[in-house]
Amino acid sequence: MGSSPEAALGKFLTAAEARGMAAMLESGQSMNKALNEVNHARRSEAKTLMGAAGLGHHNVELSVAVLKGIAGAKEIQRELTPVWTMPGSEAGIGHLTSQFHNLVGGARVSVTAATYNFASTSNMWKVLSDAAERPGMQVTVYVDGDKADAVAVKAQMPKASIYRSSTLPNGKQVTSHAKFIIIDHSMMLITSANFSYSAENTNVEFGLRVDDPTLADSVEEQMFQKRGVLYELV
Repeated sequence: MGSSPEAALGKFLTAAEARGMAAMLESGQSMNKALNEVNHARRSEAKTLMGAAGLGHHNVELSVAVLKGIAGAKEIQRELTPVWTMPGSEAGIGHLTSQFHNLVGGARVSVTAATYNFASTSNMWKVLSDAAERPGMQVTVYVDGDKADAVAVKAQMPKASIYRSSTLPNGKQVTSHAKFIIIDHSMMLITSANFSYSAENTNVEFGLRVDDPTLADSVEEQMFQKRGVLYELV
């Protein structure tokens, strides 16, 4: 079963993609329309996998059931993994820097990141920039408007959407201290670390990797709602 066409499709699609496709098919839309729920760069492969699983416009009821099953299975997953940074080799469980790089490097659809300070010493400058250059990838970064140089971050990754915390009508600068990375709307790394060499390599920092699409969607939606209120586009 692990190598079945349905399993391959389930591994490929994100929960949001599967849920969106199922909703489109249920509303009477064609399979081609439903496939628009999948990122353009991934759409052809999704169509191939759907065909291999025997799903499509000729079998809408089964297609909807399978897609809902994929979405449901991914949405109820919740796996928690502690992630540490410590000087030298003291961190025996999941090193933070490798988690940052591996997760962003393996993203298929999107990366949403928030940090207080984004120092030029951080390897995340290149990792996020490379991700933003990949076809079909959406990279969004939120930084503190006072601590981080948002203009320099934007210059480093021009294809990413960069937001900085804004100034309120009373003149007070919003402090943005949130620190997390969300991959493909489904996996979240919550961390005490800023994006800097010391935080990623030599400090004592603690994070938690949470595989929970519902939580990831909720956090991304909350940040989206605060654009134009607490954050401004660079």
